[in-house]
Amino acid sequence: MKAKSYTLNQFGKVITMLLVAVSLTFTACEKEEGEVIQDIAIELTFKDSAGNDLLDAKNPHAFSTNNIDLYYLTNGKQERVFDGKMDYPKQFFVFQTGSQHVMRLFPSLDEENMRTQTYLKLNETDTDTISCIIKRWGKSNQSVAVTKVWYNNELVWEGAGPRYVEIVK
Repeated sequence: MKAKSYTLNQFGKVITMLLVAVSLTFTACEKEEGEVIQDIAIELTFKDSAGNDLLDAKNPHAFSTNNIDLYYLTNGKQERVFDGKMDYPKQFFVFQTGSQHVMRLFPSLDEENMRTQTYLKLNETDTDTISCIIKRWGKSNQSVAVTKVWYNNELVWEGAGPRYVEIVK
């Protein structure tokens, strides 16, 4: 059996190729900085002037969640939100906490004129506007949080803590 011998020049080429391969491996696997955060949910309750829960199906004047739709303003056009592959295809759901029913809504993240616009169609005659300021961060702006919320052009939430708003209809 004959042993292969490498000249100094061939050995240098092999080492160079190995170093290039290892450095490409490390740069190709570069991770995003930090974890991805999406802190965008807004919680809404709806009451009439007498304090009755307008999301409670037992209330004859309640909004029917089957008839509620969201529309996002995208490129100047209102587009109805529905994605059958999502857990919440209409980008909201209603849950009960104690005796109160709460809508958790996920607003548009498409900014137009420094704000996002979401239209909440509660029934055939009642559509409200939710505007948000959002903050993005991370290496490729992969994290996002809502920092201000307007409901029908009235500032209803700003800062930290749960985005909870009570609406009287």
